[in-house]
Formats: sequence, structure tokens, C-alpha cells
Amino acid sequence: MQFNYIAVNKQGEKIKGLLDAPSEVEARFTLRSQQLRPLSISKASALEIDLTKIIGFSKVKGSDVLLFTRQLHILISSGIPLVQGLDLIAEQIQNAAMKSIILSTKEKISQGGFLWQSLAAYKDVFPEIYINMVKAGEASGNLDIILQRLIKYLDDIEKLKKLVKGAMIYPIVITLVGLIVVIVMMTFVIPKFEALLQSSNQSLPAPTQFVINVSHFFQSNILFIVGGIVLGIYFIRYYLKTKEGRRFWDFYSLQLPLFGPLFLKVAVSRFSRTMQTLLSSGINLLDALEICREAVGNKSLEESLTKIKIEVEKGKTLSGVMSKLTIFPSMVIQMVTVGENTGNLDKMLERVADFYEEEVQGLVGNLTKLIEPLVLVVLGGTVGGLMIAMYLPIFKMAGGG
Repeated sequence: MQFNYIAVNKQGEKIKGLLDAPSEVEARFTLRSQQLRPLSISKASALEIDLTKIIGFSKVKGSDVLLFTRQLHILISSGIPLVQGLDLIAEQIQNAAMKSIILSTKEKISQGGFLWQSLAAYKDVFPEIYINMVKAGEASGNLDIILQRLIKYLDDIEKLKKLVKGAMIYPIVITLVGLIVVIVMMTFVIPKFEALLQSSNQSLPAPTQFVINVSHFFQSNILFIVGGIVLGIYFIRYYLKTKEGRRFWDFYSLQLPLFGPLFLKVAVSRFSRTMQTLLSSGINLLDALEICREAVGNKSLEESLTKIKIEVEKGKTLSGVMSKLTIFPSMVIQMVTVGENTGNLDKMLERVADFYEEEVQGLVGNLTKLIEPLVLVVLGGTVGGLMIAMYLPIFKMAGGG
């Protein structure tokens, strides 16, 4: 959300501008943290909104949060006071939105607030696990240790995201390139062959006539085809962002032939890493399950964790409840059982997370090697089939000659 503001600086000069903040209260905090006294703040109209914000130039990414956490850990472990440390970090941060959040946080802390309370105002930037771990760190006086664990957790999650994106981007890009090649051939290349074949005044083989008919359809409806593809992609993306769409994708993505095992391993790895990080930070099992439920990134696993929490509250063991759910592999259940029996559940979960992260890395490498020849065969077969269909009359003429 963006606000118009008029403020007075230290020199008594009036300054006007646009400010990005989640609410008017946060906007006032941000202005004060920048040594500005706000005179008036109003919500920006649609025409006044900065387009760079809309297209995401100031969007806070996971890597920005990781960098902030690294810097904060270094400063706090060096004995620098929190307010002073936040001020130093704000001077180095390049992302405008992240800088605004840090300055607003610094202002709240200087007025007597806790760090976790200040960060909780930005739940779209700092996930629930982050806020709860910082809260635990401030309560125990071990914020530097908690931040170090958060760094490892965020770093592992970012690596997982990059691996999955890398596995998904390649086939998507190749598919789009294939669609473009087919459209170009049908619209521009096939008509050239058609003109040549018409001059021969001979009957065309069925495959050739079929390709020409499809080419005519493409030429007559090219705008509708391209528009349909663009709208289809837009509506699919929109649907997948809804609650129902997320549930549909998260359930059926686990059933996909090639990518299903990958998505399952990623979900189990995130669950294990999140639980391990929370438990080792002193957060109790029930709270850890609740926080983990929001952090796993898969609706199917999220619903399973809701069932697990309900059963654990009744006094059942974590491993016993997990064993009744088909989503968890047997190895995970066995490791959790050992962890509960030995009192080292966090260490067992860490081993599970490490194991599945390695599995994901190996699976992504194998998928890339497998997908590449498949894509080449499909794309090459499509283009080759089109060309053979168009050359059939030429071969027929040459044979008749």
C-alpha cells in the first residue's frame, strides 16, 4: 500500500513524496525513523501509485530476509546494541521496501517495543517461524544463537526453492519454445510449401492435406490462438493462487509421474527442517506443529499436520499418528520413532532433512538428464512430422518422374 505524505525535515523544510507501508501507522513510524515529522498522510490514488512497486522492483525476496538476518547476527554477536545495529543495516540495504521495514522496526524498538513484535507487523515478509524464533531468542537472551539457526534454516529453504525452480523452468521454457515454433511453422512456413504444391496440380496425400487445413486454421485465427494461450496461462496462475487452486495443485502434483516424488521429498524436507529448527530453539511440540503447518508450503501436508496436532493434543505420540498417514515415507516415521524414544527428536529430524535435501538434489539432476532427450524427441518429432507431411507430394512427384 502506498501513501502520499507531507513532512518537515530537521531544517524545517516541507517535503512531499510517496511512501510504501502496510498501514498509515507504519507510514508514520517510517517517516519518524527517517528524521521527518509527518504533517499529513493520505492513501495514494490509482494514478499516483508508483508503477515500480506494482511490477515488483521493491518486493522483498527471501534472499533479502536472509541477508538481513546474516547482518543482524554479525552485529548482535559483536555486542552492538540492537537499535544501533538496525541503523547500520539500513544504511547498507539496497532494497527500498526492506530498508523502510528496518527503519520502522528500529523506531518501534527505540520506543520500548520488542524485535519480534515489530517484525510481526510484516507477516508477508517475515514468516511465522521467523517471528516465533526471534520471540524465543529475546525471551531466553540467546538471540544471537537463534539468528544463527535462522540463517541455516533460511539458507536451506532458499537452496530448496532454487532446486525446484531449476527443475520446473527447463521443461516450461522448452514447451513454450515448442509452441512458438509450431505456431510460426503453421502460420508462415507451411503456406510457402502450399503455394509450391498447388502449382503441381496433383492430389495431395491425406497427411499433407491435414497439415494444410490446420495451417489455414492457424492463419485465420492466429490472434485468437495467441490470446487464448496468454489468457489460459493467466487464469491458471490466478486459479493456483486461490485456496482451492492451491489445494488442487498440492494434492495432484504429488501424483505426477516424474515430478510427484520430487515435490513429496521437498515437502518432507521442509517439514523436517522446520520442525528441527523450532524444537532445537526451545519451542514446544504443539506450537512447533502449528508453526510448521504454515511453513511447509503444501496444502496436503498442511492438512495432515492439522490432524497430527489434534491427535498429539490427546496424548498420542508423534510417530504413532504419522504412521497412520500415507503422505509420510516409512523412513521418516522410523527416524521420528527413534528420536522420541531417545529424546533426540530434533537431531533425528535434522538427519531426515539432510537426507531428503540430498535426495532432492540428486533427483533434480536425474530429471534434467531424463527430460532433455524427451523434450528433444517430442519437439523434433513434431517439427519433423510436419516437414515429412509437406515433402510427401514432392517425393511422390519424384517417384512418378
